[in-house]
Amino acid sequence: MNGTSWIDQITAREIIRTLEENTSWLILVHENPDGDTLGCGLALYSLGRRLGKTVRIAGKTPMPDGYHFLPFSDEYEAKQDLTQEDTKGALLISVDTSTVERSLNGLCDAVLQMPSINIDHHGDNQMYSALNLVMPQASATAEIITELFLHSPWKIEKNEAVCLYAALVTDNGNFRFKSTTPHSHFCAAKLLEAGAEPSEIDDMVNQNMTPAIMRLWGTAFCRVQVFLDGRAAMFWLDAEDFTRAEADSSAVDGLVNMLLRIKGIKIAAFLSVFEGNNKLSVRTRAPYCAREIAAAFGGGGHVQAAGAKISGNFDDALRDVKAEIEKYVSGRHPSGQ
Repeated sequence: MNGTSWIDQITAREIIRTLEENTSWLILVHENPDGDTLGCGLALYSLGRRLGKTVRIAGKTPMPDGYHFLPFSDEYEAKQDLTQEDTKGALLISVDTSTVERSLNGLCDAVLQMPSINIDHHGDNQMYSALNLVMPQASATAEIITELFLHSPWKIEKNEAVCLYAALVTDNGNFRFKSTTPHSHFCAAKLLEAGAEPSEIDDMVNQNMTPAIMRLWGTAFCRVQVFLDGRAAMFWLDAEDFTRAEADSSAVDGLVNMLLRIKGIKIAAFLSVFEGNNKLSVRTRAPYCAREIAAAFGGGGHVQAAGAKISGNFDDALRDVKAEIEKYVSGRHPSGQ
């Protein structure tokens, strides 16, 4: 098996040419960065360095502590706005970012003036760049970046393999999620051949919880509500919970997935508030669609993993989320997706 019929070869070739022709790259990851956006961004950063490019990587919010093991993570810049100095002569490369709102302020205007590339696997991607390689069938954007390497003259070196493997497994749940395909394993095999060590990466990604984080998760577990005759579950954490635990928003990465371990649960929702923002995370199993639920609050994402920001009072948001899930299920044909 290979990726020849899987990837959009015309766009891929144009992206490879554009990467080679431009001497300055600015790689942008999405806000509240996860393993996929960071792993993909840092893999491209590594490539740019060895190709002799002037390369930077930036995002709107700081890098979570758990990803500092990734090669070149110290080069990551947290900043709110794109300046003229940032974009001057640069190729803008957005990875795993479905909308310009999830990136640095000013990207919307910048892509109209500068060469730009958008590589993503979100089905609701806004196709905002000059070149858009968006493949929703990929379990992670890391699959698409891996294919770019395989279709290019560039060999995948170990630093890039580590970054891309971490990106791959954090987004498809170590190949547990329904998004996993034979191609996901094909990409993983190529990354292992290039030097990625699964056990070491798993230790770095999953064996780094602190007692404080465990207590924070325990608080959420004590608030589990099961409803809709056992088809839906939700829990929440407020600002005081984070303050008491001395934890940031990265402490709850993956927490919402735990609700799907309850027998019979098809819809899982987690609402948290951090730095004044109400954040909703939704996970679903067929026949339900997380993206449709998140869209009711102006959010988006994947069919089975999505999120949204909800303005206003936290208690009101909590009530609205439960009501929206109930409305979504009651008004939906059970066989649809």
